[in-house]
Amino acid sequence: MMVCGVLLASMVGCDMKQAEGDSVLRVRRVLGEPGKQPGQFMYPRGIASGAGQLWVIDKGARVQRLDPETGLALVYFQTPIFEQGKPTGLTVAPLPSDGSRVGLYVADTHYSRVLIYDTEAETMEPIAEFGSYGMGPGQFVYPSDVAVLTDNSGEVERIYVSEYGGNDRISIFDADLNFLRSFGTYGVAFDMAESGDGIVFDRPQSIEIDPIAGEVIVADACNHRIGRFTLDGELIAWLGGAGSDLFRYPYGLELVQGRGALVAEYGGNRIRHIDLESGMTLGIYGTAGREVGQLASPWGVAVLDGEAFILDSGNNRLQVITSPARSISQNGGGG
Repeated sequence: MMVCGVLLASMVGCDMKQAEGDSVLRVRRVLGEPGKQPGQFMYPRGIASGAGQLWVIDKGARVQRLDPETGLALVYFQTPIFEQGKPTGLTVAPLPSDGSRVGLYVADTHYSRVLIYDTEAETMEPIAEFGSYGMGPGQFVYPSDVAVLTDNSGEVERIYVSEYGGNDRISIFDADLNFLRSFGTYGVAFDMAESGDGIVFDRPQSIEIDPIAGEVIVADACNHRIGRFTLDGELIAWLGGAGSDLFRYPYGLELVQGRGALVAEYGGNRIRHIDLESGMTLGIYGTAGREVGQLASPWGVAVLDGEAFILDSGNNRLQVITSPARSISQNGGGG
């Protein structure tokens, strides 16, 4: 193209500034470093928070639950098989079988399936999986992310899965993991006119559910835009895209209060805070580089307890800043 650990947190000044005033990244602390041990990273490319937990997956197919203060690996395991390739996305949400328990959904990209773990289990083995290779209903080529819709009681209603690889679409499943429908197809967007069956994606890398607005938010990475859709997949609006310099390969998404989103721009080496209604940029954080306060190919961002954890993938670390807004996660993100 992803046991207890050792303490790998380094504290840095809270007012570190970069050359561009509009791109100040005031880093509170750095978690992790390159390596193969718990608490270290081998090109991390998936991050998720929920129920007070912070999870990261890297190119070694290593899944780690981290202490958000210290970076200590509280849980550490690998996905069952990974010779063909590694996962790229994960999501913390209630289990489809029991909304009272916290689940971890892993987009097992190169095995064309989604794995589901019970985060409260004594051993981390998948308790369920769904999907298989193919382009038919309920099948995947390269699944990239998962989003979970729950009802007011916390029970799972729907599961949304994004995928790429020539089968670029969003598929919708019920709580029993049965396929319901999909929307979108592969295409390079040269205009903003798609609607209905004309929706096209080019690597929909991340998806999120806004339970308040009743919308699905999609980072259409290689079309350089963010899409807003109804829960059934009808297009509401595109932000960015052709003729716009708003995004450069948006890979990661985290929805925040005030109808906002934090977008990790893989190609822009920055985090952008946007208003989802207007498309207005509310803040830009980070510039390209290797120093603390700079970013290299960030794949994602997650908000937990008022802090934003930036997946600084090319630098094999997390950089933590005060979040410009708190998470809206219906799945107990703690933001």
